Amino acid sequence: MIKVCVGSKNLSKIRGVEKAFKVLLGEVVVEGYPITGLLNQPIGLESIVNSARYRARKVMEVNPNCDFYVGVEAGLLEIKDLGYFDVHIACVVDKDNHEYYGFSPAFEVPRKFVEKILSGEFRELEEVVDFHYGTRGIGEKGGFISLLTKEAVVREELVYYSVIAALVPVVNKQLYA
Repeated sequence: MIKVCVGSKNLSKIRGVEKAFKVLLGEVVVEGYPITGLLNQPIGLESIVNSARYRARKVMEVNPNCDFYVGVEAGLLEIKDLGYFDVHIACVVDKDNHEYYGFSPAFEVPRKFVEKILSGEFRELEEVVDFHYGTRGIGEKGGFISLLTKEAVVREELVYYSVIAALVPVVNKQLYA
């Protein structure tokens, strides 16, 4: 049985990670651990990647007895002339200390939401969304994407796709050696 440690207690992240590993690697036990010391809202590719890596590496310190360590971070990517897009990035680290990365599909975030974060009025997107919609903890209950798509897509699926993408080299070692 494969043991996977996730650098988060967020249920959307844990469920997405578990589903991805089960689909590609079979039976798995997934444990989530709280990780502190992160930026509130990563903005920019490097910041999101570094936050995902930080989560994976920190959980490795917390429990060194796992087969894989996973950090998933959602952040905002600015694309010139288009706006800001929410993307989930997964960092998967194996027992041999190899890092693998994957990205989820991304969606545009309303400019007025981003402005509230950039101005410092809110620390992160989840706070803006909860304030605007009257939700509480939306990041663990389907995510902003669930509200925007009338639940056609939920956050767990964005996590799932980012982890699936990160596992491509793991399940195709002969191509990536």
